[in-house]
Amino acid sequence: MLFKVKDYFLLISFLCLILPAVYSQDQRVADSLKIIYNEGTLNDADRLELLKQLSFNEVMDLNLSLKYAEELINLAISTGNNKLLHSGYFLKGNKKRLFGDLEEALDAYIKSAETARLENNTRGEGNAYGAIADIYSISNNHSNARLYYNKAIAILRESNDSVPLASVILNAGDFFMNNQIYDTAYVYFKESEIIFEKLNYLIGKAYSIGNIGMVYANTGESNLAEKNIREAIEILEELGDFYPICVYLVSMADIYIEKGDDRAALNYALKSLTLARQYGLKEQIRDANLKLSELYERAGNMEESYKYYKDYITFRDSINNIITVQSLANLRTDFEVSRKQAEVDLLNHQKQNQRWWLITIAGILFSTFAVLFMFYRNNKNKQKANALLQEQKEKVENTLINLKATQSQLIQSEKMASLGELTAGIAHEIQNPLNFVNNFSELSNELIDEMKDELAAGNWQLATEIADDVKQNLEKINHHGKRADAIVKGMLQHSRSSNGHKEPTDINKLADEYLRLAFHGLKAKDKSFNAEFIPIAIGTDFDPTLPKINVIPQDIGRVLLNLINNAFYAVTAPLPPEGGFKDPNYVHKPVVIVKTSYLPPSGGMRGACLISVKDNGPGISPEIVDKIFQPFFTTKPTGQGTGLGLSLAYDIVKAHGGELKVETKEGEGSEFIIHLPYL
Repeated sequence: MLFKVKDYFLLISFLCLILPAVYSQDQRVADSLKIIYNEGTLNDADRLELLKQLSFNEVMDLNLSLKYAEELINLAISTGNNKLLHSGYFLKGNKKRLFGDLEEALDAYIKSAETARLENNTRGEGNAYGAIADIYSISNNHSNARLYYNKAIAILRESNDSVPLASVILNAGDFFMNNQIYDTAYVYFKESEIIFEKLNYLIGKAYSIGNIGMVYANTGESNLAEKNIREAIEILEELGDFYPICVYLVSMADIYIEKGDDRAALNYALKSLTLARQYGLKEQIRDANLKLSELYERAGNMEESYKYYKDYITFRDSINNIITVQSLANLRTDFEVSRKQAEVDLLNHQKQNQRWWLITIAGILFSTFAVLFMFYRNNKNKQKANALLQEQKEKVENTLINLKATQSQLIQSEKMASLGELTAGIAHEIQNPLNFVNNFSELSNELIDEMKDELAAGNWQLATEIADDVKQNLEKINHHGKRADAIVKGMLQHSRSSNGHKEPTDINKLADEYLRLAFHGLKAKDKSFNAEFIPIAIGTDFDPTLPKINVIPQDIGRVLLNLINNAFYAVTAPLPPEGGFKDPNYVHKPVVIVKTSYLPPSGGMRGACLISVKDNGPGISPEIVDKIFQPFFTTKPTGQGTGLGLSLAYDIVKAHGGELKVETKEGEGSEFIIHLPYL
């Protein structure tokens, strides 16, 4: 049966949708679509989509793939289709990057990001930012690379687009691996692998597994490294994606160098060079030549080593000049400044011309007068300027002094507020054992009076029984007195002034004590306060395997107290109507959960302790979530907060080498997470 061209195109599109590897490149799809492309009978809309699929899936011929992308750009511009114009620029950037033309790739990615932003295409904008970050990473512009990776991940997390998100996370991990931050790289690669595995996205899974193998290789875990890289290469060979295979083969060469098997290492490097030359991959040709030069030098074959090193230099220099790439990389952020500067320069030039004309005329007519007048005017202006500068300097110094004094007072106020909450919690905690002591003391006093009466009446047996009751009461008084003493000592151990020294600390016990302190302190302050605690696991919220960690317990306790108090404050606030509770009979049950967990060392990376404080309050709106750790920022009514609690908590955690972050969703609650590494 024969298909019409359009019917065949629809059939291929349908097959693309039902294939398991729905997001991956497939040369078979490109080969099928070329039949339709060569017919040349499609309308503009169908041709645009066809060119996009051809450029994406054509992996065997990069020049042909680039041709499709450029044709897509031209047709999208002529038809005014900005959505596919974004795709065309992005695909062009991908191909130029594979060719090693970083300057042109970056230019294409910037245009792709701007087009997506104008179209409110958050997914496209996030993808383009991730690609821009890749170019920054290649050109060693680390600060801008990290900035654009963070922007891309934030945008793609918000849009819930898993495949592009996992791809950017994967590339961010590659950035950290190239900068030898292996523990962070491993976390990023593992997260991307989990997402790709869930979506059955084979090519992404292969990249993640291979990169994890490279992390293992760099941290001395050769066996794990070889296992992961072999698995990745097998998947990529089936998919026909040779760009990463070239990279992984060079890594395999390094692994066998470490094992002392230079012959096997040489074979892997030669295979990488052969593939890279076959597909015109400049970066991979460069890296394979360098590795071969090193291997022949180890073998004492200096002639071959020199030959490959010359090829390495040739391909290194053929890749676009990094300084030029960095200059263009800053184009987007400098554009508005440059445009304004051009206007200022033009205005200054015009003013300068007018000034020279006036000086020339004045010099001809009133030269002596003009010179005297200029001296006089300049002198007056200098005197006024000096006086004004002195006055402004004094104002700024006074303002700075006042600000420092105010800051000190506010910080002291925050500390005193914490001390008051601790005191209230301790008082409430020991109230119960003190009540027992008082009650049993009064009862014993009455029993002694009864015992005296019975002794006077000669009832010795009954008096003896009463004496036994008195003894039991005294034992209970002793028990509850010791209990109160233990509570006071335990609480004050963490509320005393910090000596600035770290010591091994039971985080579970610390969290439990400050949870109780905060709860009782707030109950003592607000009689209407009520909260319910629901453990995550049966019996406890705390990880029983959590070892002791070296921290300053008083400082970490202050952080916990602040976070828990904030959580209690949040769960007593009313939820907004958009919080998802449509039932008018629904009664909000406040919940605050304190949880600890242990991340054991893995793959040469140190372990970590996680402490989270989670509530089901109204959450934090996106407009202010980036401000909550700023000093003096508070959402509480005037007089109820200094705005320094979270700022001080953030600084304390940072001083311990950790990280404090928040995960929140408006209408559902917030979770503050403390990450403390084992140093």
